[in-house]
Amino acid sequence: MEKFKPVLASSTWFGALPPYLQEAMFDKMRLKHLKAGQQLHAKGEDGVGFYGVCEGRLRVVTVGVDGREMLFALLGPGTWFGEISMFDDLPRTHDNFCETNCTVAIIQKNAFKALLEQYPELYPHFTRLLCTRVRSAFQFIDSSAGLSLKHQLVKRLLMLTTSYGQHLPRNNAITLTLSQESLAQMINSSRQTVNQLLGELESEGLLKRHYGKITIPEPETLFSRYQFN
Repeated sequence: MEKFKPVLASSTWFGALPPYLQEAMFDKMRLKHLKAGQQLHAKGEDGVGFYGVCEGRLRVVTVGVDGREMLFALLGPGTWFGEISMFDDLPRTHDNFCETNCTVAIIQKNAFKALLEQYPELYPHFTRLLCTRVRSAFQFIDSSAGLSLKHQLVKRLLMLTTSYGQHLPRNNAITLTLSQESLAQMINSSRQTVNQLLGELESEGLLKRHYGKITIPEPETLFSRYQFN
C-alpha cells in the first residue's frame, strides 16, 4: 500500500483532505488486483466498497437496448469512485471493467461506515466529491445546447480524461480506447461527423487517431485551445 499512497493522493479531491484523514482512510484500505477485461462490478449489483485506482485504467460503461456499449468515463490512477452506493445503499448504476491489468484500493462498506462514524468531519469532503461529479455533468448538459459539435466533442474528451473533474488536464500524452460510434452517441451525432471532427483536430496537431483509439499528445493544450482549462 505504501508505494501507492502518492498515486492515490494525486486526486485533487483526496489531496485536499487533512493528512490525518488521509491516513485514516489508508488504514482501512485493502488492495485488489484484476486482469485486463475483468469486471470490477456490474450494474445492479450491491455496492460493496469505495475504490481508488492505484494502477491501470477502468471503463465505466452501460449497454444500450441495441446491445452497444456506451462509455461514460475512464478511470485512471488516482481516481476515486463508488461512493454513491456507500451513501444511498442502492445498487451500482453502471458496469465497470478493467481496460488493462489494474490494482485498486478498496474500503469495504462496513469499514467505510465505521470510518464516517469515527470521523464525521469526512462528510463535507464527500459532499464535495459528489458535487464535483454533479457539477461536471450539469456543465456538460447545460453548455451542449450552445456549443458546436466540435466543442461538444472536445468537452466530452475532457470529461473522459479528467474523471469528471478529479484531475486537471496536463501535458502528458494519454490514449483513449473508444470507438467513434461511442463518441457519436455521447454528442448525439453520427460516426461520420465525429470522424470529420477528429480529422480537423488531428490536422491542428491536437490529437492522433488510431484504430479504436485516440491519442492526445498534450491534453492541456487541446483543452486550453478550446477554452476548457
